[in-house]
Amino acid sequence: MSENKPYAVLEYVVDVLQDAIIGSKVKKTSADEFAIIDGNASIRVKQNFESNGNTGAIQIRDEKQILFSEELLETVYKIHEGADHGPDLKAALSIANIIINGLNIEAELIFHAVKDQFYALSDSYEFLKFIERDIQQMKFNMSFGDELTFEVIVLNEPNSVTIDTVIGESVAPAVKATINANVEKVRLEINKQFKKYLLDKVMDFKLTGQ
Repeated sequence: MSENKPYAVLEYVVDVLQDAIIGSKVKKTSADEFAIIDGNASIRVKQNFESNGNTGAIQIRDEKQILFSEELLETVYKIHEGADHGPDLKAALSIANIIINGLNIEAELIFHAVKDQFYALSDSYEFLKFIERDIQQMKFNMSFGDELTFEVIVLNEPNSVTIDTVIGESVAPAVKATINANVEKVRLEINKQFKKYLLDKVMDFKLTGQ
C-alpha cells in the first residue's frame, strides 16, 4: 500500500459497504473512522494500525446488525477477492483483521452458522443473548424449551472450531444428553463448513502419508 494512502483499506471497505447498502450515506467522523448511515441506524468503521504502520484491524460496530440483515457478512469475509485497485491493496485487505462487534469476521459467520444449526435440529432452541465476544471466542446463552437456559462457548481456532456447553447440575441427565448430542452434531457440521480444507488435508495425509 502506498505511503500517501494510509487509509486505503478503510476507504475500500467503506466504499464496498456503501455501494451494497442501497440508499446509505457516508460521513467521515475522523481521519481513521467513517459512519455509514442507513436510515436511523449506522455502521461505524474504524482502521487501527500496528506499530510498523501496517493495517492492524478494521473495527466495525454494527449494533443493528445491518450487515447480517443485508446478507453482507460473506461480502466482508471475501472482500479482498473483489479488490481491483492493485496488488498492494489486495494484499493489505487479505491480511487485515476485520472485527465486527468484537468478533473476527470468520467467528461472526461461525456464530450465525452455529445458531442456524441448532435451529435446524430442533425448534426448542432459541438464542437469548451474548455473554462475551472476544475476537475468536464467544459465549452466549441459549434456551431449550420454555425454562432451561444453558451457556454455549465457541472458540474459532486455526485448525478447528470447538463448541462447549455449561448446563446446570439440576438439569435431568436425559435432557443434558440430548443437548450434548446436538452440540456434537453442530460441532461436526461447523467444522465441515469452515475447516473442510483442513479436514481434507488430514484425510489425504492418512491415506498417502504426504
